[in-house]
Amino acid sequence: MKKFNAVNAEKLRRKFIAFMDGRNGPDALYKASIIIYMSMAVLNLFLRSTIIGILMWALFFWSMFRCFSKNVYKRGVENRVWLDIEGRFRKKFSMTKTMLTDKEHSYKKCRSCKTVLRLPRRSGTHTAVCPKCGEKLTVKIR
Repeated sequence: MKKFNAVNAEKLRRKFIAFMDGRNGPDALYKASIIIYMSMAVLNLFLRSTIIGILMWALFFWSMFRCFSKNVYKRGVENRVWLDIEGRFRKKFSMTKTMLTDKEHSYKKCRSCKTVLRLPRRSGTHTAVCPKCGEKLTVKIR
């Protein structure tokens, strides 16, 4: 039996690289699906649900299919759609975090274009002009 040493490890690494050549490989959607898979696995430890188990394994095999797929263009399109959705959630969360931690400003939405306006936090009723659409807003700050 052969000993596993650095030379054998390097050969194995080169073979894996050759195998993965031209394949999609792990991307953001793959990583997210594996995180969801692991979360479902932990949840299923407590619930012992057959449905969750089936969904979990379907997600795992779909993730592996995407990772080893040679249709890189199609997988790239799927990944870009995922990154767009994820970006919207990150932007929303980032703005919410900013609004909660900023004590010097008050944030209000424009009624017509939905742009978030950052206004100085001074008590009273103020008039503000939206920089995007030009609508005048009457804002009451407590």
